[in-house]
Amino acid sequence: MTLTAIPAGREAEIAEALRRIKSEPVSMSDVVLPVVVLAEASQEEAEAASALLRAAGGTATVEDVWTTRERAPDIRARPECPSCGSAHVQPFTHAGPAARVNMKCRNCGHLFRSSVARR
Repeated sequence: MTLTAIPAGREAEIAEALRRIKSEPVSMSDVVLPVVVLAEASQEEAEAASALLRAAGGTATVEDVWTTRERAPDIRARPECPSCGSAHVQPFTHAGPAARVNMKCRNCGHLFRSSVARR
């Protein structure tokens, strides 16, 4: 979320809105437009911050950015491949509810069973 414009005479209101967003005091003499207020935030957080700045009289833009798996890693438990030790394994979830999950390494292609419970 980026602050792109501050109208003359509304600097104090913008500073207060920035303090509420960032939880720290902001000196308006240090602000050089455009300024990135939130580099990474959820859509709800960015919209709420944008609404605060617009209510204070500023102009703010929210840019939608897709997050890749490299930046937001999969938090599910995955075992390592017993053949090559890679963590790049893929579960085959067609097994029954209490069955051990079949896994395949995406690096070496090794098939193995895992006792890691599915969620």
